[in-house]
Amino acid sequence: MPVDSPLASHSDLARLKPEDLEMHLGELIRRYVRHRSADLAERVVESIEALYLHPDLGSDAERFCAYRRLARHWRWLAQRAATVAH
Repeated sequence: MPVDSPLASHSDLARLKPEDLEMHLGELIRRYVRHRSADLAERVVESIEALYLHPDLGSDAERFCAYRRLARHWRWLAQRAATVAH
């Protein structure tokens, strides 16, 4: 799925398979590295949240916790990028 494709909500992300979400997340992160913005960082957070809330994640507590920590880091990056932009 292209990074520029509009994903209207978490339900759009939730319909993706975890591996597709991971690929989408990787594309967003690569794009963020080139064009840092609060908006892109927030989109990364949304994708990570969709991953750790995905029903196919099952009982993989280690992966769940890793995604939650990653989401916290990206929330911080989004907040920092928004502060720098002002």
